Amino acid sequence: MTDSGFEQAVIAHYALQYAAKGWNAAVVVSDGFVRVVAVPQQGVEPKAYLLGLLRHDYIEDALPGLEAMYGMVSDPDICFNYGVALSELGRVEESLAPLNKCLNLDPGYDNAAIAIGVSLSKLERYDEAEVVLKAAAKIQPDNALVKQNLAATLARAGKFAEALPYFRQAASLAPNNPVALMGLANCLNSMDEHKKESLKVYKDLAKRFPDSQFAETVKQILNRAGQDDLRKVVDGGYRPDAVEYMIGAMKRFAELPHEQVGRAVMEIAQLGEAGLEINNPLKRYSLTNLDGDFSGLQLLCYMHVGMALFDPGMDCGSGLQREFEIAKGMTDPVARKK
Repeated sequence: MTDSGFEQAVIAHYALQYAAKGWNAAVVVSDGFVRVVAVPQQGVEPKAYLLGLLRHDYIEDALPGLEAMYGMVSDPDICFNYGVALSELGRVEESLAPLNKCLNLDPGYDNAAIAIGVSLSKLERYDEAEVVLKAAAKIQPDNALVKQNLAATLARAGKFAEALPYFRQAASLAPNNPVALMGLANCLNSMDEHKKESLKVYKDLAKRFPDSQFAETVKQILNRAGQDDLRKVVDGGYRPDAVEYMIGAMKRFAELPHEQVGRAVMEIAQLGEAGLEINNPLKRYSLTNLDGDFSGLQLLCYMHVGMALFDPGMDCGSGLQREFEIAKGMTDPVARKK
């Protein structure tokens, strides 16, 4: 049998196998490989099916089909999505070939240029990535994704001052994108002269996007900043005002039902997600579950005491453990009202 005849026999074999199952199959034999993409007869077209998987973040599921179609057809969309999938799955070096093929097939496929810049940046080929992404930014000056990736590339190369205006532009073009806002905050935080502004951006991020993938990281950053502020006020020593607040909290909580204390602590913790102004006594807060008018530092002390009552070994991240130990030593144990 000739090579051509053999290939036709292989194609017929797989096509018939899938047909018996009620599937339509596209089969290609080339370079010693047999590539098959099959979908149910009543299903969607293969390309649409694979792109649908990608839209729902099923990248690993889509990859075999993308790989098969990449070897079967010269389609810019397939090349682009195959390259991006490879990059997302850590096969960054391999992603460059299909992305470049995409641009060769369609020089106007701007997203492929962006993806090439991202892959080059991941490979730490920052100078090349910068050239590619700056060219893309000239073509698409209002594309937030281009500005965001160009800024991230410059930041990874340690060029924070150059990255900052691009991060600002990205955040302005995409105000509802927490990724752009986090990039801006991190860039600002990397420069001493902009650290104060970075805290404002982190607080804005925590307030507007409490469920984003950055929520826990932002919370830790704000907590550390708060602890630093606490110590600056007293030059590294303990804070007598915090000790007094904790003594007050211990006495007050001893007179309250256990459940009410728990609700108050949770309410304070939620307020703290957006950042408490612990060194501004003029800023006042009120609680639904606790009567009174409180400063930020007072609420932080109340939260520390309340969490310690429920779990003495827990580190609530307040930075006030020293003050808590002093307050405990100055307060007689009082039986809790259940």
